[in-house]
Amino acid sequence: MNRRWIALLMLSVSVPPTGAQEVRTWTSASGKTIEASFVEQKSGQVVLQLPGGEKTKINLNQLSSADQIYVGRRGQTDGTTSATALYAEPAIPAELEALFGKKLVDAKGHRVSTAGLAGKKIGVYFSASWCPPCRAFTPLLVAAYNQLKTEGKPFEVVLVTSDKSEADMRAYMKGHEMPWLAVPFGDKPIDALKKKFGVSGIPKLVVIDSSGKTLSENARGEVSQNGAKAFDAW
Repeated sequence: MNRRWIALLMLSVSVPPTGAQEVRTWTSASGKTIEASFVEQKSGQVVLQLPGGEKTKINLNQLSSADQIYVGRRGQTDGTTSATALYAEPAIPAELEALFGKKLVDAKGHRVSTAGLAGKKIGVYFSASWCPPCRAFTPLLVAAYNQLKTEGKPFEVVLVTSDKSEADMRAYMKGHEMPWLAVPFGDKPIDALKKKFGVSGIPKLVVIDSSGKTLSENARGEVSQNGAKAFDAW
């Protein structure tokens, strides 16, 4: 092949911008989505690059919990971060693993490490799509969760389903724009959590800390009455 053709082929190659990774779907704490690639994380902000080349910024605490974990694994705070550090799986505190297992799942079926719950207050939400009181309470909890994320409060929710199929659970999560994670359908922690917290009816919201200590057994009533302000009493 002559040099002229080699030169033309080189010109036709599209080189991805430095620092950008694969395009993926990002979800904000309020449930809005955007297609973009990760560029970097600096000072609590995540820089994303849109398919057209434009860059945008979003506060880390305004991303969904799954995306925060993704950034924690792939993001870099300075130029000295090693590849091993970027992709290393964070350690899961023993207390959290005992309660929820090693992996949680989002509405799209993506599994992420339970390690993202460490250091946070956790709402263990017992609910199901077939339950009318659950469908009435879930929007209140979503609103409180999103406000707490906007305020940068260390709060997460884990759905513990009573649905009869994985499809029903995922449809419930998507339909109500749940920005949090769930114990995977059919996993052993579901029955263990129901037994541990004496669940005889749903919806039920129990708030614990990341050591497993119960902070509130009536968080459903507290959120219904006080919204995001209930966090300060936990």
